[in-house]
Amino acid sequence: MFFGREHELTLLQEAVRSNRAELVILYGRRRVGKSTLLQQIKIRRGKLYFEALQNARQPAQIVHFLRQLAEQTEMPLSAARNWHEAFEALTFHVRKGKHLVVMDEFPWMASGRGEIVSLLKYFWDNHWKHNPGLTLVLCGSIAAFMIKQIVHSKALHNRKTIEIKLAPLTALETKPFFRDLRSDREIIKFLMIFGGIPKYLEQIDPRKSLAANLDRLCFQRHGFFLTEFETVFKEQFKVARTYERIVRILAHRGCSREELARHLGIVSGGGLSSYLHALEQADFIRTAAPLSIAGGGQKTRKLVLWDEWLRFYFTWIEPNRELIEMEGRTNRFDPFGVYGLDAYFGLCFERLCMKNLPQIFARLDLDFRRVTGFGPFFRQRRRKKERDEGLQIDLLVRQKGHVLTLIECKFTARPVGTTVIDEVARKIKFLGAPSHYTVERVLISAGGVTPDLARSDYFHQIAGLETIL
Repeated sequence: MFFGREHELTLLQEAVRSNRAELVILYGRRRVGKSTLLQQIKIRRGKLYFEALQNARQPAQIVHFLRQLAEQTEMPLSAARNWHEAFEALTFHVRKGKHLVVMDEFPWMASGRGEIVSLLKYFWDNHWKHNPGLTLVLCGSIAAFMIKQIVHSKALHNRKTIEIKLAPLTALETKPFFRDLRSDREIIKFLMIFGGIPKYLEQIDPRKSLAANLDRLCFQRHGFFLTEFETVFKEQFKVARTYERIVRILAHRGCSREELARHLGIVSGGGLSSYLHALEQADFIRTAAPLSIAGGGQKTRKLVLWDEWLRFYFTWIEPNRELIEMEGRTNRFDPFGVYGLDAYFGLCFERLCMKNLPQIFARLDLDFRRVTGFGPFFRQRRRKKERDEGLQIDLLVRQKGHVLTLIECKFTARPVGTTVIDEVARKIKFLGAPSHYTVERVLISAGGVTPDLARSDYFHQIAGLETIL
């Protein structure tokens, strides 16, 4: 079944219905559901869908392209010695009338060679754009070729009409996957492990508990996720070794760009920038910077692992992988520390809230038009001050009118009690906001709150998991 993606699907349907030629670029990380989204586009007739071959050279790609063209048009197989002749064969079918042409996994089709982009530009300018009923979609996973040659292409820059980076599903979009068979709390736990990746959600059996799914998918010899890390990175990146080293380092600690370069043993220059840009575009990592209260520059920046599944893999699966592969029996999840997951989830909940801010803002009645900045707020310990332990605020929102909204995120098994008041009060004290600022206090608690905390009237708002789901 297909869930979510309402905005993206609307954009694609409007492109098909428009009265001008449309050139659409669709990209995103592996497993995020690009091909499935494209299959949802409705057009009465005239749809030509070309799927490239992985790890195939140019001659094989051209033959495969022409075979797909012949099958879908019910015409004899054309002969072509190069992409120019292959595109001439395509032009014959799409020069008039309503057509949707999809080139899926376009970087594979190009076999890593940029000449095909220049050729696309030529055919677009001289043939395809003159048909107002044509919609061309170039689709691919985020990798060096897709970013440099397509997304940031000078040849296609003024020609693309729609650009869509497909992100993981939001928490609200994922809820239908579970068909009301799991509680909101358990759904949130699933999301803090697998994230909003459709391919991963499809592996889950909602009739079974989190522990049962993890045991089957992650902690058995032939579990789907046991080799997923290698699979994704080999398919995502042509040369995966440096990308793997980066995420492995960030799985254990957030660090600055300079610190990461030292760990890698490389210069913090353009080469590292390209690796980091591709990983960030794929939503594997993120650059975190503390929010400036007054809206000035942000000084301290650190790179953090942003993907839920990678964090879980490096924390729970990789350290135990030899045992899993050697033993291969069921019920290995409990011995690997099921009870330790409570602390793990506590750290993950803050980032889950960060990824679902639009829903949270709507539930808390925070007007986006008044928001001038948002993000975590952190400051390292200042060694000169003995009582200074540093500062970490889960989420701080800056609004017009000198208003700051501090959002504390708690994922606990029991209701949060009044001790959280002292914790938040300390954070506000060390935040050091100017006296003319109002600091609003919001608590999001997955386990509810005690009656004493509810009666205290300390927080401006107290919310639960309904804020996200």
